[in-house]
Amino acid sequence: MRFTANYSNKVDAKGRVSVPARYRALLEKSEFPGIVVYESFKLPCLEASSREFMDELSQRLAEDFGAFEDEKEALATTILGAAFDLPFDGGGRILLPQSLMQFAGITSMAVFVGVGEKILIWEPAAWEAYRDEQRSKARAAAQRLGALRPRAVAAAGGGQ
Repeated sequence: MRFTANYSNKVDAKGRVSVPARYRALLEKSEFPGIVVYESFKLPCLEASSREFMDELSQRLAEDFGAFEDEKEALATTILGAAFDLPFDGGGRILLPQSLMQFAGITSMAVFVGVGEKILIWEPAAWEAYRDEQRSKARAAAQRLGALRPRAVAAAGGGQ
């Protein structure tokens, strides 16, 4: 399951928000007809995925770490222990718990961002700041790799 693109959706006063139809179509094929949402431990947003992704993550933790290793406990507590199974209602919405909304600063709008196997759910201004920061990093990385060349150099080299 791969999620791409980004979508902004309105959050109602009760915390209900429509999951983008493109994402829902993928998630509805899952064993759990909904989405699993938890606080990101790296970013000021929420992370979401399918039930299968969470099961795979749990399995990886069990395989990669000893049963009582501190790193396993930290990851399992932070992600698995704080995850909410949020089923879709008849309109394709989920009800975001207040604790998750407060963590991410989400009030009246939420931006859903597909990043492969996960979806990030952002407060719009925080998303824009993060997106701009990531674009700058991507440009710098591309320049280091030689992927972005000044047009004059590329044009001069292209005719020979």
